[in-house]
Amino acid sequence: MLWFDKEHCVDKCILHPFGSMIYHTQIQPEFLGLLQNTAKESKDNGKDRGNTLAGNIASQRQAVVDVEQFMDLLYPHVLHYARTCYNRLETNLTGKPSNPVPNIKLHLGDGPWINYQKQGEFNPVHAHGGILSAVVMIDVPEVIATEADNLDYQTNMPCPGQLEFINGPTGWLETGTFRVVPKTGDIYLFPADLKHCVYPFTSDVERVTMSFNVFDIEKVYDE
Repeated sequence: MLWFDKEHCVDKCILHPFGSMIYHTQIQPEFLGLLQNTAKESKDNGKDRGNTLAGNIASQRQAVVDVEQFMDLLYPHVLHYARTCYNRLETNLTGKPSNPVPNIKLHLGDGPWINYQKQGEFNPVHAHGGILSAVVMIDVPEVIATEADNLDYQTNMPCPGQLEFINGPTGWLETGTFRVVPKTGDIYLFPADLKHCVYPFTSDVERVTMSFNVFDIEKVYDE
């Protein structure tokens, strides 16, 4: 008979050394307010990005945003995620935690864009360019999340309006997909080559999100 300490095993027995790490938190009200104002401005004045994107979404616009303010509010999120990834890499290589990266340099290529997703629209399985990618939930009507509980048919995988990440095989020994129910104010950062998709919903509402790619991340030790 095997013996183990159940309390100890909750924290210590399961290791996660492989695969992509996904950063998730809620952005601050100041950041969300900036993005909500940006979404309104971009809907009328942003350049159409539909011909460069995978989304089956009629309205996809270049974000018209105060770049300096946007980068100031975004930077701590990217820095925290990059530090975590570098620490895992160096810990695996050397067996010791890395010294924290003080700062990083980065750029966003062509800049962020905004998806104004309506009922029946969706984003098929795809990946992005760059090193990191992001999705920020600017306005996700709560009614979308309730659709999963009110379907008029049976399914073991209800997923209206959900964001799904896809990485590797799926089975009871390993999970190759991860679905989330988005909420207004959520930000997700993940490797740009991590495949993902967004499922359609049926409610007559608009789901507004921002996406962008992060390029050329460089460690900065001296200002």
